[in-house]
Amino acid sequence: MNLIKVKGIVIKEVQYKDNDKIITILTDTLGKVSCIAKGAKKTNSPILANAQYLVYNEFVLYKSRNFYYINSANVIDTFYNIRIDLDRLEISFELTRLLIKVTDENEDTSYILKLFLNTMYILGKNIKDIDLVIAIFKIKLFCLLGFMPRIEKCYLCGQALNSIDEIYYDYVGNNFLCNNCINNKDKRRYIKINKATLIAIEYIMKADIKKVFSFELKDISQIRLFADVYSDAMIGGI
Repeated sequence: MNLIKVKGIVIKEVQYKDNDKIITILTDTLGKVSCIAKGAKKTNSPILANAQYLVYNEFVLYKSRNFYYINSANVIDTFYNIRIDLDRLEISFELTRLLIKVTDENEDTSYILKLFLNTMYILGKNIKDIDLVIAIFKIKLFCLLGFMPRIEKCYLCGQALNSIDEIYYDYVGNNFLCNNCINNKDKRRYIKINKATLIAIEYIMKADIKKVFSFELKDISQIRLFADVYSDAMIGGI
């Protein structure tokens, strides 16, 4: 039996048979994997805590046919503050549903795992506006997945965006444009971005994962709208 040691967080759990679960784990080396946690529903199970939603573990796994199985596991973090707060727990569900859509097995998800863990730490501490946390996560996630648009200059004319007042995001083309380059006959494909929001978006896209939450933004309405439109458009392209 070939044993595989990974670190990963449980992003979904489904009841399976009488005493088992099928859990989805976002790992540092195997991508997103489905794993059968045998006996995990039993009160005396050694993996009772490990197989629960949002628990971050060091796992020892082995694979048989189409599934991985847990040989052993050690808890690293349970994100308890999120699990006992219904509002923050619901936010975590929103983000894990997104992760399940955009990740797969045998992909390098190490940076995505780091981003999600960092997001859960911030969410658990309750030190930042929840809507801003969601927006930062979505923007950084799709940059890590390779969907980062050019943000310094207008995509069509090349004018520096920090030198103009009216900036637009084109979600169809996934690029930023100046006012002179938008198609006035099809304005529904654009959302307007002010300079403060553009600076924040650029910071998120380029910042190290550890520092991606290290800024403040007074008005978060535009960045939340951008994050939703950007992520929805990118999901359509995956």
